[in-house]
Amino acid sequence: MAVSQCKLMRASLFLCLLLPALLHAQTADWPDSRGNAAMTGTSPVELKFPLELAWQFKLMDKPKGQPEMLVSSAVVRSGKVYLGSKDGKFFCLDLVTGKEIWKAEAKGAFDGAAAFAGELVVVGCQDGFVYARNADTGKEVWKFETQAEIHAAANVWTNPETKAQKIIIGSYDYSIYCLDAKTGVKEWAAETGYYINGGSAVGDGKVVFGGCDSVLHVHDVKTGKEERQIEVGAYIGNNVAIADGVIYVSHYGNRVGAYRIADGTKVWEYGEREFEYYAAPAIWEKGVFVGGRDKRFHAIDRVTGAQLWEFRARDRIDSSAVICAGKVALFGCDDGYIYALDLKTGKEVWHNEIGAPVKTSAAVAWNYVLFGADDGVLYVFKNGK
Repeated sequence: MAVSQCKLMRASLFLCLLLPALLHAQTADWPDSRGNAAMTGTSPVELKFPLELAWQFKLMDKPKGQPEMLVSSAVVRSGKVYLGSKDGKFFCLDLVTGKEIWKAEAKGAFDGAAAFAGELVVVGCQDGFVYARNADTGKEVWKFETQAEIHAAANVWTNPETKAQKIIIGSYDYSIYCLDAKTGVKEWAAETGYYINGGSAVGDGKVVFGGCDSVLHVHDVKTGKEERQIEVGAYIGNNVAIADGVIYVSHYGNRVGAYRIADGTKVWEYGEREFEYYAAPAIWEKGVFVGGRDKRFHAIDRVTGAQLWEFRARDRIDSSAVICAGKVALFGCDDGYIYALDLKTGKEVWHNEIGAPVKTSAAVAWNYVLFGADDGVLYVFKNGK
């Protein structure tokens, strides 16, 4: 009896030691293109510099006349990397080695990042279809046809009552779709005034997105019912972010804005120069962090909209930043570099020259940082010791 009790105690101790590691493993994945459904662009992983290049994978050769965005932003789960490319290929790669696990092909480019729902990885394609594949094997489970190209990232919402997962994705047919994640059956669709480019943020029971109609659309995520439209006055090229009941948006009207999700009231608007914003904002505590086509990276006070600091790069910044452990902002730039900046001061902590423009948002998973570049290559860095 004493021996059995001893074994039981050892097993209990092992589980107690293992549980924190398992919980960390769950948060160490990068299942959403911006880190979470609200698209705030944050990661719990603390980076140690310098990062070291672990491996790189060539997804495609850059064809003549192709200007930019050859690969999508990556998502990561269970040690596997998922992303697509302009030539219609979607890849599953091993996170540690970079070895190809499986590859699928379609008749259009993959611009938007994928998302996970149960055992499925779901992604939109410029051929107008939303594809759901088994994440382990790549086998197609279902596909849903829209009426135009899909450039937007997919997002996943879980119904808190039924625990059923839904896919939220926009199309160039002017519509946003909510699909049953298991079957691909349409739950609801909502029509807007023009193309939808970026992913849809989900928070506070709402789905919020913008597009080429210069409007922020706020819908009930469960029913799809439109609750309000918020005019911002210019194209919205990327996703918005939701935090503490406020929508944060950057747009082609050379401004970054904050609006209350409850009534659409403008909280503040920021912009000092006549240059567009394509990159989406990242949110951390009292700051909003976003790069602009003025070749600067901006830190903005969330409460007042005042500038906290700015960093000057060599070219425009279309890469949406990721805030890592509340300490650094990580992003790419058209000057061919990736940068890490101290979140409090804006001072450069680390950079690496890739040599090709970097417009994708980073994926930060486990001990790895992943960036796709406009040379058709995925660059994967390992965290420093």
